[in-house]
Parts: sequence; C-alpha cells; structure tokens
Amino acid sequence: MKKSVWKLVFLVIVIIVIWLTLKDSWEEIWSELNHTSWKIIAGVFSLSILYNCFDGIAVAKLVRNYAPGFAWQDGILCSFYYSFFRVVTFGSGTAAAGMYYVNKKGIPVSASLGIFTLNYTVQRAAICLYFIFGFLSNYGEMNHQYGGYQKEMILGSVLAVVTVAVLIIFCTYRPLHKKTLALARRAAQKDTQREKIDEWEEKAVLVRTEAYRVLKNRKLLLNVIMLNFLKLSMWYFIPAVVFQMLNSPKLSMLMSVAAMMTALSGVIPAPGGVGAVEFVFVLLFTPLVGRTKAASGMLIYRFSTYILPFLFGAVVVLKTQVLSKRKEEK
Repeated sequence: MKKSVWKLVFLVIVIIVIWLTLKDSWEEIWSELNHTSWKIIAGVFSLSILYNCFDGIAVAKLVRNYAPGFAWQDGILCSFYYSFFRVVTFGSGTAAAGMYYVNKKGIPVSASLGIFTLNYTVQRAAICLYFIFGFLSNYGEMNHQYGGYQKEMILGSVLAVVTVAVLIIFCTYRPLHKKTLALARRAAQKDTQREKIDEWEEKAVLVRTEAYRVLKNRKLLLNVIMLNFLKLSMWYFIPAVVFQMLNSPKLSMLMSVAAMMTALSGVIPAPGGVGAVEFVFVLLFTPLVGRTKAASGMLIYRFSTYILPFLFGAVVVLKTQVLSKRKEEK
C-alpha cells in the first residue's frame, strides 16, 4: 500500500515538473511546428530518434562487455528511458535512471556505475573532439565569424579535458578509493556504518574492475567513440535540415557551428531566464542565417533534441512501470 502511495506521489510530482518545464515554451514550439513543412518535421524527427538509437547501441556495447546477453534493444530503450528523466530531473538524474533501468535487467549497480561513468566520459571527449575537428576543418570562416569567442573555446576545451580526466581517475585510481574509505572508517561510529563502508569497498573494487575492462579493450573504446560521433552527427544535422541547407556547401560549417554550440553551452553566459543551449544557438547561427531564422530554428531544435526524446521516454517509462507491476502481482 505504502509503495503504491509513493508511486502516486512521484507521478504527481513528475506531472508538475513537466508542466513547469514546458508551459513557457510549448505554445511557441507548437506554433513554429504548424508553420514548418512536413518534410522538415519528418527529417528532424528521424534524426532525433537516430540519436537515441546510436546512444543506446553505445550503452549496450558497454553493458555487453560485462553481460554478453544484454539485448541491443534494451540499450536503445534505456537511452529513451533516461532521456525522460533528463528533463524531469533537469539533467541531474540521467545516469541514475540509466543505472536503474539496466539494474532491472540484471546488471548490478556496482558494474553499471562504472559503465555509465565511462559512457559519459566518452561522450564528453567526443563533444570536445568533434568541436575541435569541425573548427579546424572550417578554420577560415569559423575564425572570421567566431574569433571573438576564443577565450570561451579554450575554456570549454579545458573543462572537457578536466572532466574526462577527473571521471577516469574517479573510476580507476585505487589510492583515491582507499583514502576516501579510510576517512569514512575514521568517521564511522556504529557497526552498521562500518558494514556499509565494507560494502562500498567491494563496490569500488567492482567499479575499478569494470573501468579497467573497458579501458583495456581498445576495439570497444573505438566503437563507442565512433557511435558517439554518429549520435552527435544526428543532432548536428538538424540545423541544416531546419534551414534547408543539406545540399549547401555550408553543410560542414553548419555542423561545426552546432558542435561549437554543444561544446560552449554553459561557458558563454546566458541572460537570466534564457536556457544556455537556446541562447547559444541563436547567438551562433544568427551570423549565418539571420536572427529571425535562427530563433525559429532554435524552437524546432529544442523540440527535437529535448521534448521529443522526453515524450518517447515517457512511453518507455510507463511501459516499464506496467511490466514491473505485473511481475510484482505474479
């Protein structure tokens, strides 16, 4: 009974969060979609779905390194599952949602912690490398249009490198684990607390084991990096589809600007009340297509990369909850 009540409370909270998140932008997005051709909508929908497919295959590859029987489709469903919680928790619960989903498929938390930490690490590295390659391949025009953001570019790249290094150290550096656990033992005053620390120590060993297993498998790492490049390309194609420039010689430039936008979101300060991605999208695409087109394109980009995966994810979450309830009843 208590479990059902908490599930109901959680559902009510989720509905409130969804309403608060979408209430200000939905009307504008819906209006823009109504004025957009069905071919463009079909294109951005397809690219949005492909992003989650490639993302899910990357997750499945990492999980299958631990559990070879893990299904490919479960990796894709997992991607949609945590896309839902990315919106609901404002990004803070994405990895936890992924860990919960694969745990339901029999993957222990200790293993999934290492898997999703490394998955995020590879993603951050891919975003940084994609941006650097894109900038260098279109250096003349990129430097002409965006040379004023050199400090932000350097800062964004440095932050990405630091993030990747910190996450790898977190997963693999045994002295850090030992030091942290030693401090925890000193602070522990009860036997139950000491038992919990022993459990953490066991999990730390498993996290290191899983991290080393992945990092030593160069073929797997290369495959996951390539899948991350492919999934990012799906999102970076969206502006070209929206601005109807797929056959334009500026296609590479548009994709490079989209990569720059992802790398620098959060580095370039946005005015109060404006989302970082939305602000940077309009800021960077205005010199190429004009402010009016950039603002319209931003609404469709937001829908296809944020709201659409969330809606598909909501279906996956609902289906998962229904199946879970049926198992409990049996």
